[in-house]
Amino acid sequence: MGEVGSVSWQFDRVAYFSFPVSSMNYDKALELGIDAGANDVLEDNGTIEIIAPVEHFKEITTRLHATKIQPEEAGLRMVPKQELELSPENTVQVMKALESLEELDDVHNVYSNLKVSDEALAALEAA
Repeated sequence: MGEVGSVSWQFDRVAYFSFPVSSMNYDKALELGIDAGANDVLEDNGTIEIIAPVEHFKEITTRLHATKIQPEEAGLRMVPKQELELSPENTVQVMKALESLEELDDVHNVYSNLKVSDEALAALEAA
C-alpha cells in the first residue's frame, strides 16, 4: 500500500458542474463558463459539463443560480492528468476492483486514471 497522497500528483483537483442541455444551450453555457473562469465546457449525451479551477467554484455556482440553473452535480473532483488505457480484459478486472473499493463503508471517493473503451464496457456488461 502507498502512503496517503502518494498518487495525488497524477490528478488535478477541479470544480465540476453538470446539468441537462435542456436547461441552457451549449453556447450560453460556454459563455457563462468562460466569463466565470472555467477551463472547459463540454456537451455530451444531452449533458453540459463545466470544469474549472477550484477557486472559481463559487463564481460559477453564483452565475448558474442567477440564471436559475440547478446543477445535477456540483462539487470538487480529482481529474487524471493522463489516462491509462488497458486491454478490455484488464480494464474489466480493474473496474471490478474499483467497484469493490467503492462499496467499502469507510471509502468516500475512488478516483482512477483508467480510460474505459467501448469494447471494455461491452466486456464488462457481458461479465
